[in-house]
Amino acid sequence: MLSLVLSVVLLVVGAALLTAGAEGFAENVSGASARLGVSVLALGLLLAGAEPEEAITAMLAAGQGHPALAAGDAVGANLVILTLTLGLAALLTRLPVTRRALEYGVAAAVVGAVAWLFLLNGVLARAEGLVLVLLYVAGVVWVWRRERRPPMIGEMAELDDLEPGSGTEEATGRALLLVLLGLLGMVAGGALAVRGAQGLVGVLGIGESVIGLTVLALATSAEMVALVWAARRRGLNDVVVAGTVGAVAYNATMSLGLAGLVNPLGLGRHNPIIAVAGATAVLPLVLFAGRRSGVLPRTVGALLVLGYVAVTAWLLVG
Repeated sequence: MLSLVLSVVLLVVGAALLTAGAEGFAENVSGASARLGVSVLALGLLLAGAEPEEAITAMLAAGQGHPALAAGDAVGANLVILTLTLGLAALLTRLPVTRRALEYGVAAAVVGAVAWLFLLNGVLARAEGLVLVLLYVAGVVWVWRRERRPPMIGEMAELDDLEPGSGTEEATGRALLLVLLGLLGMVAGGALAVRGAQGLVGVLGIGESVIGLTVLALATSAEMVALVWAARRRGLNDVVVAGTVGAVAYNATMSLGLAGLVNPLGLGRHNPIIAVAGATAVLPLVLFAGRRSGVLPRTVGALLVLGYVAVTAWLLVG
């Protein structure tokens, strides 16, 4: 019982550190970029981009010899974002579905399908991890050229309200320090979350793949959930859709790819992570349900939430 409580505490504390660290990173990256003399997008890419907490957690798990936790975290986070988060948001507000959102949704589905194909043989090799990372970089360049400004994807959307270089020398120096502290918080939080997930595997007797897809993914997705709800409260409903699509593309490429570069992810051909990866590759196409009305229907939102409950039950029971 004590081991179970300790594992849960580690997960909760890890999730809190991940959330606080990611928020500190996102809120201060603009000022830090001015301090370093580089663009916000460049700094964001160098420091892990839109979903750093997922990438760091996946890399830590891979480096510690837990490939199922690493892949399960990245794939499971996409499951949480595309079903529970997006579904609840659609139930509670009107989520606009624009032509650009559909195009980026298709792009997210394509990179998700590539990641799924790489996982089909049961192993994500370092070369495949590199391909996934390069796909994300290519995607950022594509979006940049289309939009003629930093792409509004994931947490990067929050940075648009800040003007690089608008602060004083002292302010930008403080921003750089806070960005570094944010990264440190994410590393510490990721390590604690992985340790807590390992503890649950031992206590509950559930496989690492299932823990990674459910408990660990839910814990590390807390920051993205908070971002979506913050945007929704402010009436920035287009940011909810863009953030969802951006985070999904990031996790399918950077989070999985960087973990594979740290250590090849040997999962086995019949791992449930592969099935969930295939499902999350298709899920961005659910945005087409709002093509005619321009809004994602509430019925679709309800189905997404029920889908999350069903998949989680299947994983835990199976």
